[in-house]
Amino acid sequence: MKIDSENIVSQSKAFALNIASQISKITVKPLCEIIFHSSEFRNRKILAEYLYKIPKSKYPLIYSIEVQSQQERSKLIEYFENYHSSNKLKVKNKDRVNLSRYNRTSSSVLYVGSSTTDFKTRIKNHLGTEGTRVYSLHLCKWDNALEYDLTISVYEVISENDEETERFIVEILEQQFWDILNPIFGKRSGL
Repeated sequence: MKIDSENIVSQSKAFALNIASQISKITVKPLCEIIFHSSEFRNRKILAEYLYKIPKSKYPLIYSIEVQSQQERSKLIEYFENYHSSNKLKVKNKDRVNLSRYNRTSSSVLYVGSSTTDFKTRIKNHLGTEGTRVYSLHLCKWDNALEYDLTISVYEVISENDEETERFIVEILEQQFWDILNPIFGKRSGL
């Protein structure tokens, strides 16, 4: 089979220029910041009240989860490392919890992610109050009831013409957040 490599390069260039054009018409705007204590997210009723405070948005969201205190973060990491060792010995899709990748960075940011659908359920996954199959932090599964403050910062990805923003574009923007914040857990989006 003969490949027209010049055409492939030309089409790739047009594709990249189109993406650059789409990104130039996007604003990333802070939506909210929620700060709460770890004991509060272990209580479903209190957690529901906090999640209720997150404004509804019709736009894709990029978020970060952070623990400011170095002392609390160090203890969290210690607990994670202990849990991770025993968790990986368990049977996948049976009793193992699907934990986010551990990056061993020194950032105050635990995780950077994005959501185009059900953001509140995603946060519940990260807190560990819902599900074990999706890859998330699952904090309360391994934090040994440590007392710490958690900050969730949420940003809207808004298109200039209020058009739907493609998932691919959201992932490109998420990668930039990831590169700047260098989170302890999770992976850079797979672009």
